[in-house]
Amino acid sequence: MKERIFRMKRFSVRHQRSANKVGVDGVLIGAWAGVSATDRDLLDAGCGCGLIALMLAQRLEDIGATRVCIHAVDLDHEAVEEAAENIADSPWSDRIKPHCGDFRSELIQPDEMRGAEVSGGCDSEEGNRPGGMYDRIVSNPPFFHAGALNDGSARMLARHADTLSPEALLIEAPRMLRPGGRLAYIAQAESEERLREIGESEGLRLRRLTSVKGNPRAGVKRVMMEWERPECRIVPGSNRLTSRDRDPDILPEITELIIEHAPGDYTAQYIALCRDFYIKM
Repeated sequence: MKERIFRMKRFSVRHQRSANKVGVDGVLIGAWAGVSATDRDLLDAGCGCGLIALMLAQRLEDIGATRVCIHAVDLDHEAVEEAAENIADSPWSDRIKPHCGDFRSELIQPDEMRGAEVSGGCDSEEGNRPGGMYDRIVSNPPFFHAGALNDGSARMLARHADTLSPEALLIEAPRMLRPGGRLAYIAQAESEERLREIGESEGLRLRRLTSVKGNPRAGVKRVMMEWERPECRIVPGSNRLTSRDRDPDILPEITELIIEHAPGDYTAQYIALCRDFYIKM
């Protein structure tokens, strides 16, 4: 079988073994999710072959972030092994640490998870802080289309869809993020209203939302959402945040992104977002 390699300007990723292959969704959220020079600990939840973690590492280097550790977590051991190889071949092998397991278990039982990790970077104390204290969580959660996959990858993707979803990320984010930390993901457009309700019910604050269209005549297919954990406490016995410090006057930034005018004719918006990654932009 021919090896699948996705080449970008400053790194390449093999994605033969990961159930969730490299595609536009992963590149979009990897380029769109907010990053800051003060970020220290980040999580790529459902990392697959490591694409998003590598994109975040490139962006953080470009804005001068130092002492960064990106945890790349996935249930699929073969995908994590492939991610580890891609990370080792990249310029940021000391900044990304791949783990095999449920993204929630990584936070709940960090010591046990470290026993299951694949060798990688972030060996300093600064990059190995206790679980549940992330500045950023970024994810391209899977959605399940069995007909497009072989039996093995279909089973793994179905398993991912049962454990990793935008809903699960929103519910877990209050205990996983530091105050002021942010969760960003890409999801199917039809789930927007439900996800807004869940995020608000968990005490999170929607800061950015971008609707994605393939071309000007197409309907909205995807939505990218970025949520912030406010500076407030978690209700004892649950993940839910109190609402005492939530400011109703802070409105989210709402935008629309169109990918191309016609096949191969990319919009200025899309080029501006992705040109640091795609070779031909």
